[in-house]
Amino acid sequence: MEDFARKLSVRFAQAADYTTRTLTLGDLDCTLCFLDGLTSGADVAEFVVRPLSRLAPPLTPSTLAERSVTGGADAAVAQACRDADEAERRLLNGFCVLCIPGAGAVAFEVKSGDVRGPSEPEVESTTRGPKDAFAETARTNTALVRRHLRTAKLRIWETTAGSESHTNLSLLWLDGMAAPELVARMQQRLTALEARDLLTPAAVEHHLPGRRNTPFPLLQYTERTDKFAAGLLAGRVGLFVDGLPVGYLAPVNLGWLLQSAEDKDTDPYSARFLRGLRLIALGCALLLPALFVAMTAFHQEMLPTALLEAIIESKQRVPFPTVVEVIGLLTAFELLQEAGLSAPKAVSQPVSIIGGLVVGTAAVEADLISPAALILVAAAGICGFALPGKSFADAIRLCRFALTVCAAFAGLFGLTLGLLALLIHLSALDSFDRAYLAPYSELKKRPNA
Repeated sequence: MEDFARKLSVRFAQAADYTTRTLTLGDLDCTLCFLDGLTSGADVAEFVVRPLSRLAPPLTPSTLAERSVTGGADAAVAQACRDADEAERRLLNGFCVLCIPGAGAVAFEVKSGDVRGPSEPEVESTTRGPKDAFAETARTNTALVRRHLRTAKLRIWETTAGSESHTNLSLLWLDGMAAPELVARMQQRLTALEARDLLTPAAVEHHLPGRRNTPFPLLQYTERTDKFAAGLLAGRVGLFVDGLPVGYLAPVNLGWLLQSAEDKDTDPYSARFLRGLRLIALGCALLLPALFVAMTAFHQEMLPTALLEAIIESKQRVPFPTVVEVIGLLTAFELLQEAGLSAPKAVSQPVSIIGGLVVGTAAVEADLISPAALILVAAAGICGFALPGKSFADAIRLCRFALTVCAAFAGLFGLTLGLLALLIHLSALDSFDRAYLAPYSELKKRPNA
């Protein structure tokens, strides 16, 4: 019989949190192993040590192992370990392992309760929707979904990934609503993941969709439980990664990326109006700086005379060409945004106010930039903030830079070529065999009533 206690002590050598205790049960000297912090010491003593010490003799290795699994301890879950690898996995997932000489090992679930519970959404906040957001523990997140979808059709499939991290993954879908081939493909992708770790959202978004040469997200993430549940009801599959306080939904397309958490909380007419505003914001965030560069540098005759005179007057004392102004302002805007995200919360808001108002106003008064360029770049930045989903907004910011460079080289002709290249790129993208531009690429003429 495999010597579990010795093998585990070798594997967790020099691990200060690896704790062992010798228990004399009848005539057997057993070893109880657990990882301090992942397990609750009080629960180990109350639900494992005390009940086992009360087992009536005689106790042989086989009877002790059998009675431990069938009710000798008061732990909710008691399972026999086939080998040392399974015992190691149980230890790393909050179990304590009783090593019985000559009879293997038994694992008891005594997970620590020291985890962060659900809190209010910080990014996707709404005024009328639910206020519970996902936590870092996958089992807590599946319980939150169960509270929104109280149906036996909810399926949960679990596996681990990451050659070093061994991260727990939970795949969720609704039986009869999600396509079986989509579920099978997701399971195949998760099983075949060849990642070293899945500790960050970037690692998940990079490895799960496969090789991707695009800045656009091929997975949608959300911190809202109601939005995740609505995605499952729409026939999509969800994914929880243990340690990340978000849920992933697949497949994804442009229509879902432009949906906000507020859409489900308002009437249909207001939701359509807000969705139309987001489409306008998408166009402005993407095109405003590039159009300004193209029109002022190459196609002045297309501007109204009054507007052209105002732009020329504002640029008379500015020493830089328009393209340098716009690209410099876009770069400054990105740096300001990163500074606001990286700075502590106590100073992030003052940094944004000082950078946006004081520095911008001083630059205009010093004739380093023109007011028109500042207004256009600021308007494009505000429109970018109106887009739901940070990953999608980041991709639009990157494309905004590229289109501005195209317009700087060839005016409207270069901007048109850049837009065509972007459209071709988006048309070639798919998320788990679903068109990325859907539902706009799947518009059909309604039949006559």
